[in-house]
Amino acid sequence: APTADAPVSNGFALAIAIMVGMVAALAYALFAIGRAVSGKRVPLLSPHLDTLLPVVALLGLAVAGYLTYVETTSVRAICGPVGDCNAVQSSPYARLFGVVPVGVVGALGYIGILTVWLWQRLRSDWLAAYAPLILFGMALFGVLFSLYLTYLEPFVIGAVCAWCLTSAVLITATLLLTVGPLARAVAPPEAAPAAEAPSPT
Repeated sequence: APTADAPVSNGFALAIAIMVGMVAALAYALFAIGRAVSGKRVPLLSPHLDTLLPVVALLGLAVAGYLTYVETTSVRAICGPVGDCNAVQSSPYARLFGVVPVGVVGALGYIGILTVWLWQRLRSDWLAAYAPLILFGMALFGVLFSLYLTYLEPFVIGAVCAWCLTSAVLITATLLLTVGPLARAVAPPEAAPAAEAPSPT
């Protein structure tokens, strides 16, 4: 008989849907940056959404921090009605190279994103100039890594972690929020209008 803490859903369909969304976000990001580099118009997110990046990154840091706590103290996680996050956290894939908890990797990634985002607003050195590219690169790596981990859950581990899926959604949102700034940074300057010929006197 089902117990009180048994999941309502194994979460496999949700994990697959999130994977599809991540692939779509990756395709859009690469498409947008490619068109920006070539000087073509791209459908960009509103520039006003750029300010949401630290909010999303802080949420991601909170989720990664909780996963770090679970992975380093071996306590049972609060899983909710979807999946079995304790089965995921006790699997060999919860530690990178069998040593570093995946939550720690995520937490360090979000700290790096927040640091670079803050740096570009407080400084004007080379790091600030390359901040859009660095932020995009970190978010891109995070999405690819999360996509791999999300694939493992339903197809290899046989269990889904709601916290991990939440982190995957947040890093994907972070990637989308870095597209606009990088596209504006790499777009070639518009050709200056030709000077008008002086009228004959």
